[in-house]
Amino acid sequence: MKTIFQIPRNLPQFEKPALFVSSGEYEANFYLVFMGKMIKKEQIKMPPREEAKEKQGFVGRKGGMQSLSAVSHHGAYIEDLKKKFQKIVHRKIHDFIAEFKLEEIYLFAPRYASKRIIDGLDKSEQKKVRMKFFKELTKINPLEMIKIFQKELEKIKVS
Repeated sequence: MKTIFQIPRNLPQFEKPALFVSSGEYEANFYLVFMGKMIKKEQIKMPPREEAKEKQGFVGRKGGMQSLSAVSHHGAYIEDLKKKFQKIVHRKIHDFIAEFKLEEIYLFAPRYASKRIIDGLDKSEQKKVRMKFFKELTKINPLEMIKIFQKELEKIKVS
């Protein structure tokens, strides 16, 4: 699953390993960035099932009468899926921090997904999140994240 991207010399090269996380609501990509390379380490995809998008029920018998016995609610399924996804993302971040002794994490996710990810991290892990970018970039060339990061650094230097 490892895909390696060479970071162009005009972009930051990262002397220390950093983790770039690009996440949406049901998809996340994890990139280790270090010494001019960006390595896709992991990808998580948990799209909702099509059949769960509508209420489902079955007919049961109680006291000799037929009636609608159970209905699965799309909302409960979706919330459960979001929680499972969030737990997996947290575990991956935790594992990457331990394995690579990371001090910097850069998060690219819509505001709502970003909040869920940050809220689930330990306090020490939250401090490692250096920048948050409220954009969903799961389907673009990952080097775009480095370009966005560089633009933000330039803004900080100017001000």
